[in-house]
Amino acid sequence: MSVDRNGILILFKPQDWTSFDVIAKARGILGTRKVGHSGTLDPMATGVLPVFMGRATKAVDMQIIKDKEYIATFKLGLNTDTGDITGEVIKEREVLSKKNDVLAEMENFKGEITQLPPMYSAVKINGQPLYKLARRGVDAAQVERKPRLAVIKELEMLEDETLSANEYKIRVLCSEGTYIRTLVEDMGENLGCGAVLTSLSRTKACGYTLDDCVTLQQLQQARNDDTIDSLIVNTDTVFMHLERIDLSPELAKRLLNGARSRIAKADGDYRVYYKDKFYAIANVTEKKMSVVKLFVEKEKEII
Repeated sequence: MSVDRNGILILFKPQDWTSFDVIAKARGILGTRKVGHSGTLDPMATGVLPVFMGRATKAVDMQIIKDKEYIATFKLGLNTDTGDITGEVIKEREVLSKKNDVLAEMENFKGEITQLPPMYSAVKINGQPLYKLARRGVDAAQVERKPRLAVIKELEMLEDETLSANEYKIRVLCSEGTYIRTLVEDMGENLGCGAVLTSLSRTKACGYTLDDCVTLQQLQQARNDDTIDSLIVNTDTVFMHLERIDLSPELAKRLLNGARSRIAKADGDYRVYYKDKFYAIANVTEKKMSVVKLFVEKEKEII
């Protein structure tokens, strides 16, 4: 039996699960069918995976905060067919670069860069995801991949005494769609020895952090305790950068009916509420307000 749940669940994606595996498991625990997510993670990666449920799925394409933050480790001297340590080693080279060389190379990747999407990615070429072509053994040289723009906003090296020889840890704050595997591979090539990703954790996504995350085990326990609703984040958290408008009964009714209303507000988008309930994102143009996206069901709202 499907349950009507609306809001956002910030899940922690465990290692060796695909994002789709996590979504499927969560859908079963939640008992709701209408589920979307913001940004997939590779199976080897862990971290923040926001899941949008019910009417909150309308907010997926409206997010302003699209930057992602990652903590990654990589090892110099290797290249694999996947770009990470889970793949088959295709080349080994001597490592002459030291820490200062890596730090200097990192400076070259700050700001706008171009990346060639890796073969093991969900990017589609002629309708086929690249990872499916890679699994069929299609040579990367035979696939026409177009470079994509990415922005590396922050890139720093982190200290970690547990790292092995020629292994480094970095923190990356980047634009949506940035490939950390490709970043690591490109730095390794510039250093003349190659590099592979050895671990990856997404620590921030859509403005949410690891501190906001719920594990699948916690979600299952919440279902057992009938406390799932306490884990769901309100949809309006996506829009906290917008000014709030609280509606009168008359304005709320007009808004639900799709009518424009006069309001003494500056031009721009607003998050609007009635009786402290999030209703919609509305736009004001020349003192007239209209709905951009409604997050309540008209037939269920009685004003």
